[in-house]
Order: sequence, then structure tokens, then C-alpha cells
Amino acid sequence: MPTLLDVITIDDLSAFVDGQADGDLSEAIEELELQDDRCAETLGAFMAQNALLHRALDPMKDEPTPKRLLDLIRSHTDGAA
Repeated sequence: MPTLLDVITIDDLSAFVDGQADGDLSEAIEELELQDDRCAETLGAFMAQNALLHRALDPMKDEPTPKRLLDLIRSHTDGAA
């Protein structure tokens, strides 16, 4: 019989850490975290990585997109339908 850890995926854990998991999934992961050291360790690593990414990238999130990047995107999408 599969355990909860066999059913929850890395994508599910990522969604949980990002606050995107639905209520049932969040409850299941929270329960599993308490019961399974491997899950707790994985979640801890995901949360640490998430915090590092936010520290590194959040200062840039409100900056305007560079014109050269917009031009490059436009050059690849012009005429595409």
C-alpha cells in the first residue's frame, strides 16, 4: 500500500513552499512533515532555497524590463500567430 510520501511529488512540495498548494494538499504535507524526517528535510531545503531566491531577485522585480530584451522578444514574436 503506498504511503503519503509515495503520492506527494516534488511539484507538490514546491507548490506548498510557494503557498500555491490547495488546503487538502497543504494539510497532507504538514502531516507528512511531522511524520517523516526526509520530507521535513526536503521542505527545509526548499524553504531555504526560496528565501535565497527572494533575497536575490526581489529587489529587481519592480524594475522595468530592459529595452534590449523587449526588442529581442518583439523580434521573435513579430508575425507569429
